[in-house]
Amino acid sequence: MGLWDSFLNWLRSLFFKQEMELSLIGLQNAGKTSLVNAIATGGYSEDMIPTVGFNMRKVTKGNVTIKLWDLGGQRRFRTMWERYCRGVSAIIYVVDAADRDSIPIAQVSYTSCW
Repeated sequence: MGLWDSFLNWLRSLFFKQEMELSLIGLQNAGKTSLVNAIATGGYSEDMIPTVGFNMRKVTKGNVTIKLWDLGGQRRFRTMWERYCRGVSAIIYVVDAADRDSIPIAQVSYTSCW
């Protein structure tokens, strides 16, 4: 049965392979890099440094490969969000719901970049 299952999985991988590109945007300290790490490794670390510019990470889960663009949330990097959001499969806008003071700023930043 194991050999048959392996063969079927291999056959499925030929026809059902999917690649996606996602851009994660949001204000600084919203948790974008933590979300990328959680998707990639399933883990969480409190020791994070701010993203300068962007990070790109490819993650493969089963037959799906996801290219994750983790974009810096500092004001000086927000102008490049649009460039990394063109042609992607999805845009994930991350907001730190515990930081109530940043929610109005996040709303303005989101609407002004489009």
